[in-house]
Amino acid sequence: MVIKHILDNGVTVLVDEMQDVRSFALGFFVRAGSGDEPPSRQGLSHFLEHVLFKRTRRRSNVQIARAIDRLGGDVDAFTTKEYTGFYVHTLDTNFADALDLMGDVVLAPAFEASDIEMERGVILEEIGEANDNPDDLVYEMFVSSFWKSHPLGAPILGTADTVRAIQKEDLYGYYRSRYVPRNIIVSVAGHVPADEVLRAVTKLFRRRAIGEPRPPAGRERRPHSHQHVRLQPRRGLEQVHVCLGVAGPSQASERRFSASLLDIVLGGGMSSRLFQEVREKRGLAYSIGSSLNSYRLGGYETVSAACAPRNLSRVLDVTLRELRKLKRSGVRPHELDWAKENLKGNLILALESTVSRMSAAARQEFYFGRSIRPEEWIARVENVSLDDVGEEAERLFDGRVLSLTVVGNVARPPLSAPDLKLAL
Repeated sequence: MVIKHILDNGVTVLVDEMQDVRSFALGFFVRAGSGDEPPSRQGLSHFLEHVLFKRTRRRSNVQIARAIDRLGGDVDAFTTKEYTGFYVHTLDTNFADALDLMGDVVLAPAFEASDIEMERGVILEEIGEANDNPDDLVYEMFVSSFWKSHPLGAPILGTADTVRAIQKEDLYGYYRSRYVPRNIIVSVAGHVPADEVLRAVTKLFRRRAIGEPRPPAGRERRPHSHQHVRLQPRRGLEQVHVCLGVAGPSQASERRFSASLLDIVLGGGMSSRLFQEVREKRGLAYSIGSSLNSYRLGGYETVSAACAPRNLSRVLDVTLRELRKLKRSGVRPHELDWAKENLKGNLILALESTVSRMSAAARQEFYFGRSIRPEEWIARVENVSLDDVGEEAERLFDGRVLSLTVVGNVARPPLSAPDLKLAL
């Protein structure tokens, strides 16, 4: 059971006590992601995540690194389209030291111009690596075209031009507007008493004023999906990388459970329709699968594959045929049964991980404003019927915004926009 407490200054504290482990996971989650950034400063959230580890008021970069090494376990950070996370996973005896380190990094930055230039180079290398990876590139191209008029469509890393434009005043200004108590969730799961956590976190934040979070830069506007066909020729690649997608439900939508089960049947594992039809029966691709990506105000369902250029048309033909079959006939009873078992199994296995439980509590608070017990999740999965999944397939695969992005050694797109509109 997750215990929730809101401090006087607005910080949300979540504690999930686990008596049968010897470790804990501690996370600071900040409502600041790439969807909050102005177009000219894309990548600001991710850049800030990097430089916060460079220097604090009490620690140099070397001292931060030594503190991390002394803790053992894992210390890491990440940026998403909607929030930034900082977390540590270590032994229960290290709670005070872990909280001190994470609090110092997140709440007391002191990075300098030289730190910024150092990390700018690192991030530009990261962007270059992502652009060289066709799996990453095809996905980013798809999202940026599909949600081209919305901040959520922008790359989390930013672009080379926007990262070069970010200056010290941009980073500190963004930090002051986003890293305020009302935007922060502190989540702990593991072998640490709730009262001890609450006392320590309250003490850590005792001098932090409430602050008023600045409204997001466009994130409150729902993203509009744009139908597109986009090709990025890349000579020298042995395979063509494909991302085919449609609009999907948001995190809070009741449709998300039906959509998640449909996604598993479509391309969520080795027994999924796409894996069996494309790879196992025809040998057209080594990798193919689907993914449901849901955010606060919208989402999308994608099919990703990599194949030899000569197989591209056949891979798309088989994929589109399976989408049509799902739209017209729905899923079979045994498919829905094993999809439910798959989804429930992943949920139950995650309960054994302190990191998973810590992260899940924070995400649920962020998206729903409360913690959702596993029994409730399981009941909602069990309540999905064949008709529910069939209706979701009809909604998802109506063809209106079916979009395609291709990266590889091909001269022209395998399908046109009118082809896609008629395909389903």
